[in-house]
Amino acid sequence: MALGLRDYEVFRGDPAALPENMAAVLSSLVRPPDVLRVAKLGELIIGCYAMHEPTPIDDQVARTFSLAMVMVEPNYQGNGVGRWLVGHAIGVAETKGGKHLAAQLAGPAAFFEGLGFQATAKGFQFDMYPE
Repeated sequence: MALGLRDYEVFRGDPAALPENMAAVLSSLVRPPDVLRVAKLGELIIGCYAMHEPTPIDDQVARTFSLAMVMVEPNYQGNGVGRWLVGHAIGVAETKGGKHLAAQLAGPAAFFEGLGFQATAKGFQFDMYPE
């Protein structure tokens, strides 16, 4: 199924409304996310991301937000939904004063590097530069 960017929208997420596979990954996180957003096609949730805000120690040092999960339903992968969600996460982190977005995920390197992330020992990192 081919989707365009105007076919779906991103909203604040409710963990109880997530599809079972996304809810399972969310519940496996060490701590609940500070930010949960979902991509919806009509009323159907087709993707989501969860992000942690910097801890007080990080806040004084680097203002690093952490992308804890990014998921897109299999039938909707390959349509730019994941790219849109990660771009949204970057925007949210930046508006909250973030300087970096770390993704300590085992996702495909080509996906993250294609979005401007740099490979690190623990995953990937996107550095935000002020205008």
